Amino acid sequence: MGVFFAFSDENGEYQQKRTEKFVKSHPYFIRATYIIRGMEWKLLSQRYADLKSARGLPLDKEIKWSYVWSLRNYQKNNRPIPENKDFYFLKDFDYRELIDFVKEALGLLNDLDYKKVIITVTYNHYCPSINEVNLYKMHLQEHMQRIEMELQGSDENLAVLFLDPISKKKNELLRNAYHLLYNKGDFIENYRHIKDSLNFENSHQSVGVQLADYIAGCFSGFLKGYTRSVEMFCEEVAPHLRTSQGDDPFGYGIREVPRENNVRNIIRNIYQRCQ
Repeated sequence: MGVFFAFSDENGEYQQKRTEKFVKSHPYFIRATYIIRGMEWKLLSQRYADLKSARGLPLDKEIKWSYVWSLRNYQKNNRPIPENKDFYFLKDFDYRELIDFVKEALGLLNDLDYKKVIITVTYNHYCPSINEVNLYKMHLQEHMQRIEMELQGSDENLAVLFLDPISKKKNELLRNAYHLLYNKGDFIENYRHIKDSLNFENSHQSVGVQLADYIAGCFSGFLKGYTRSVEMFCEEVAPHLRTSQGDDPFGYGIREVPRENNVRNIIRNIYQRCQ
């Protein structure tokens, strides 16, 4: 049996009722998942720890994508970091070192024999009024479908999906949505290649989820045209996107939610930055 781990995390925010100010501050809601062989998880985990040690970063602390950019804002403006900030422990590091660390961490995927990335994105400017929970379910469903289709080549393949917790209420709603889809199906009649229950891992305790955070974060920065994010995404993430037989990631490794041709064309044009 081929056992696979799929780690997933989100970036950005979504609200059903959105003001112009909200959309300007939060243009996207993104979920990113990457799939690896279970047998390669130890290798990934060890090399991630080695990378942190080599850079003098604490092994027991999570370096979130948001921490790096919050640190950047404080340092570029020469402001002291308040002790109550979650990223205070990074105060003695230069933000540029941490950006380099994130890029190197994403580069660890190159060490694996098998890796596939799936990204879903909601453009808040174009999205109709969809209940928040329903939108989260829509994102989850897209990832379930693509993991199932990716692994259906062998009856023995099985994937276990790990997510970063959102909140107790939303976690339970996602568990129930996953369970319902798994048992009732959608256009996929039977989910035979993913485990029957959803798993949540605290990101600070999960190397797998931390890397999913970096994938979602750099894709957000890529869409916004941030130079280092574009570099990271094009060099370390885009080569691992799930694609069609014709190497097209759209609809396979990158999916707009809800489906909307105008939004897909916008992302496709942005994607040319990697060409």
